[in-house]
Amino acid sequence: MAQRTFRIAFALEWTLVLRNRAIWAVLILLVALAGLAAVNGHERVAAMRMLVAGLNRDEVQTQTALKGSVARWEASRQGEPPTVANPGTVGFSLLSHYAALPPMPLAALAVGQSDVLPSYYRVTANPTYTFLAAGEISNPLNALSGSFDFAFVIVFILPIVIVAITFDLVSREKEMGVIGLVAASGASLTRVILAKAAARGVILAAALVLITLEALTLGVDGPPDVLAGLLWFVAVTVYAVFWFVLALAVNSTNRPSVTNGVILANIWLVLVVVTPAFIGTAANALYPAPSRVALTTEMREAAEEADKAAASSREAYFFDHPELAGKGANPDGFYVQVLATNAAVERAVSPLLTEFDDQARKREGIVAALKFLSPALLVDNALTVLAGTDGVRFSGFVRQVVEFHRFWRQFFETRIVDGTDMTARSFDQIPTFQYQSNDNSLIAVSLPLAALALLASILLMVAMRRLARYPVV
Repeated sequence: MAQRTFRIAFALEWTLVLRNRAIWAVLILLVALAGLAAVNGHERVAAMRMLVAGLNRDEVQTQTALKGSVARWEASRQGEPPTVANPGTVGFSLLSHYAALPPMPLAALAVGQSDVLPSYYRVTANPTYTFLAAGEISNPLNALSGSFDFAFVIVFILPIVIVAITFDLVSREKEMGVIGLVAASGASLTRVILAKAAARGVILAAALVLITLEALTLGVDGPPDVLAGLLWFVAVTVYAVFWFVLALAVNSTNRPSVTNGVILANIWLVLVVVTPAFIGTAANALYPAPSRVALTTEMREAAEEADKAAASSREAYFFDHPELAGKGANPDGFYVQVLATNAAVERAVSPLLTEFDDQARKREGIVAALKFLSPALLVDNALTVLAGTDGVRFSGFVRQVVEFHRFWRQFFETRIVDGTDMTARSFDQIPTFQYQSNDNSLIAVSLPLAALALLASILLMVAMRRLARYPVV
């Protein structure tokens, strides 16, 4: 009898859902926005890949030209070595290496930190701060408003769609007198409500599968990452289940449909908009970030002071070695002094960079601790981790770039100090950057999703207990 009641209620609700134009309208809008976001993300990642490929191509051409010039001189050995054989000239002026963070397969689906943090650095023999402080020029209004990506559709728009199709799940039936008829027939009210919820849940699940396939098809190039795609769908599903169960819990409070809609809208506003903004404001208030402009200004002032302190030693050096000041003179001695000046400048700016990094880490720690207050933050963090656009991955990338820069500088500095010219073979030995992936996405997303699933389970138990005592009049 109980199963028959569930099947009949499910079939009736399914028929009503299929004929409900409002439900289909919001679902079609969700699918359309998801497709647009996936295409937009694909174009963004494709443009970045093209940019990095062009930078690397220019670098290879420059290095090949320098190597060819030295090789031609080595073949004849006539006159003095060319200027491009000097390691200081090559390392400080002519040659640079672009260290790029390769996008992960799902990068097109979540912008994350990629719109505010550089995805590549131009590494030279100059101090680290010279390229870490430089970034890609972007429109500040775009950075303020953010990018329209698939993660935005999931975090912000999906809850609105779920609220639109579930806010009157129970209350509307009571307002139409259906619940009274169910109670009079002796059927289980709880089973009828669960059947109605299941009917709407099935169509919502179908929409989630469709938009996920849509995102993976339109937004992802190259071989698919099955594990990342599966985890992405799990994250989206858990988030959708939370909002669906939340709507069921609100319906169980025996309020009118309009009131349920207002309550759910306010909950959406608090959890998706207000709480993340509060957490960001609290983190900035507790550990204010030094302004990038102020940091750059202070670094420039510190560099100027250190350079002035080293100027006297350089002038004394050129006074003792006037032959180095003339045109065409061997600049080895000059670059030795440049190394000394750079060391003095780095000692001056190091405390500023350390302070900036410490404040950034503390802010990230606050956000990581408080993100459990907002399901939107939990899911957004999980999606950006799976897309490889989270702050942790960018921080690891910066550490690898700094470590690579140490080898790059050492390659040229050793030759400058030893007075060794660059040979054609030396150009083949110049270090190249290779990003070492440390994919811990499974671990990183497990705890947030488990916490959200636990919260959804608690809400479901509360809703079921209330629905068991739901008044029929």
